[in-house]
Amino acid sequence: MQSASEEEFNLREKEYFSSMLNPLARKKSGDDPIFRWFSRYLQAKENGIDAVNGTLGSLIDDSGELALNATVIDSLRNQVGHDMAGYSPLRGIPAFRELAIDLALGQYRPHIPAVASSIATPGGCGALYASACNFADPGDKVLLRDKHWGPYKTILSENSLNIHSYPLWDSNLELRASLSELALTQNRILGWLNDPAHNPTGLSLSAEERKNTLSCWLDSAQDNPEIGHTLLIDAAYHLYAKEPHGWAETISKIENWPNNLLILFAISCSKSHTIYGMRTGALVYLHPEPEVHSKLEEVLLHTGRGTWSGAPRLPQVALIDVHQNQLNEWDDEKNQLKAILTNRRRAFNEAIASNSIEVMPNDDGYFAFIECNNPEEVCESCAEDGVFLVPLTGGIRVGICAIPASEMPRVASALAKALR
Repeated sequence: MQSASEEEFNLREKEYFSSMLNPLARKKSGDDPIFRWFSRYLQAKENGIDAVNGTLGSLIDDSGELALNATVIDSLRNQVGHDMAGYSPLRGIPAFRELAIDLALGQYRPHIPAVASSIATPGGCGALYASACNFADPGDKVLLRDKHWGPYKTILSENSLNIHSYPLWDSNLELRASLSELALTQNRILGWLNDPAHNPTGLSLSAEERKNTLSCWLDSAQDNPEIGHTLLIDAAYHLYAKEPHGWAETISKIENWPNNLLILFAISCSKSHTIYGMRTGALVYLHPEPEVHSKLEEVLLHTGRGTWSGAPRLPQVALIDVHQNQLNEWDDEKNQLKAILTNRRRAFNEAIASNSIEVMPNDDGYFAFIECNNPEEVCESCAEDGVFLVPLTGGIRVGICAIPASEMPRVASALAKALR
């Protein structure tokens, strides 16, 4: 029981918070569950426990070290002092902006029936933030699939935005209904679609599913010409997918591009170039009218200047060097890392099947997902066996990117015990 002095102190403390924090800030709380469970894994290791790390979204080699693309790391080390320490242009280095468009569109770039532009951002998160800040009104709902990366909610809440979700397994009826509903209540519709190699499930849409999804957006834009439509493809993991430029192929087949439809790509170099902490990415934007691009550049430049100022220069210079002079070497090493993921996914699915555990279909990238109603309890049980995973709404994310193939039977055994 609290003493009178303790109660008085807590009351004063609340008053201080009320005077210092605005109403939106006072609602913020909590730690990111991914980093929280990663911290628990690190603590277990410090305590001498033989622990398995399936928490963070980083590709870890079998010895427990961060897997790096040596071509990229060597290029970073070889840059001169000015490029290490100097500012980048606020829009990003022109050659990097062109590279970002190539990373988004690949071989389909010449066939896109729209103008393509980009602006450098601090990682994919910067691209997501810039879209949330500019393509939705405060109080709006942003369209997401019901299973999505947790920090989406954080980025949206920072921009006073909410979530309208539709099922991950969608016949497109739900997506069409959601678009129709938002068109009745909002002046703008923004949607984020993480594909391919979806986080947290590892699912990738097929060519037919991409076509049907895009048709929903095209039809809604054409049916509601006064409503702005912005579809952002979160391509964080796309270069580790079987069809890395599948969305570019689908977009290249648009025949009548509505003027009220903008398509964006959030490009992240964290995974594809193994420079996670260097916060390097871009927002690529596609629209048929050049005048739209001129205005968007002004808007996005303003957002960048008012938040992160400019994206880091060194990784931009290094990646330009890699793609202009060492493309084959980078690609070879990337494919080796991709093969590690493929082997681990196969080992995981085999181990899961041998333990009679149902897992969501997973195709590409860093993760797999197991649906359950009590994810916290399951992860706590797994932690008792030295296996650390991430509990999310509706299930458990397994970071196969960080787990050696040889450890997959142990992971499956811990999950089987916990789920029982």
